[in-house]
This record gives sequence, structure tokens and C-alpha cells, in this order.
Amino acid sequence: MFLSLIVLIIAVEIVLRSVFNTSTLIADEYSAYFFVGVVLLGLGFTLKEGAHIRITLVTSLVGERANQVLNIMSTLAAIAITTFALYHTSIMVFESWQLDMTADTISETPIFLSQMVIPAGLAMFDLQLAANFLKRFL
Repeated sequence: MFLSLIVLIIAVEIVLRSVFNTSTLIADEYSAYFFVGVVLLGLGFTLKEGAHIRITLVTSLVGERANQVLNIMSTLAAIAITTFALYHTSIMVFESWQLDMTADTISETPIFLSQMVIPAGLAMFDLQLAANFLKRFL
């Protein structure tokens, strides 16, 4: 959905600039917001599908048992880091809302609206990491 919105906004901007010699003045801002949504909301699904890039240099050199231990340790580290980031980005969003912060652009978009996608994406990623961790033991 966000990718479609990016394409739509840019297409409208191209038509407005080339045909009407005007601009929306918000195309770059909102396409950036939507791109963050694409990336962060796609983290959990990408992990579920096994599509994250994996560097197999170390895992190819060790045995199966050591590989399992490395996978468990890296998953636990990823859960810890993601949970830490989730906590702090949630605080960031709340403070932006509480302080009624707006973007320093012509649209003056409330910042918390664009920031909400960050903890949402991290929460889904964290849940998928936890599910992957639990699958190793079930």
C-alpha cells in the first residue's frame, strides 16, 4: 500500500511540474514517510519468509550444533536490540504527541503520525523474532 502511495504521489508531482508548472510541495516529504513505512512494516514479514540477508561465512565453518547455538544467540541478541529500540521509539512517539511537534515543512505534519510506524514495525519484527526463537524449541 505504501509503495503504491509513493508511486501515486510521485506521478502526481511529475504531472503537476511538467504540465502545470507547479508542485504539491509535499511529495518528497510524504514519499519519505511512506518509504519508512515500507521498510519497517516489512521487517517481520521478511524475516518470516527467510528473505533477510544472511552472512554465512562463520556458520559455514562450524558444525551443525555450533550453528544452532549461533542462531539462538543471534536471535536473542536481535530480540534484545529490537526491544530496546521499540521501548525508546515508543517514548519518542509519545513525547512528540505530547509536545504537539510538527514537521518543519510547509505541510506541518504532526510528527507523531509519521513516527508511529517505527514502533509498530519494530513490534511486529520483535514478535516474529520471538516466534522464530520459540520454533527452535517446539
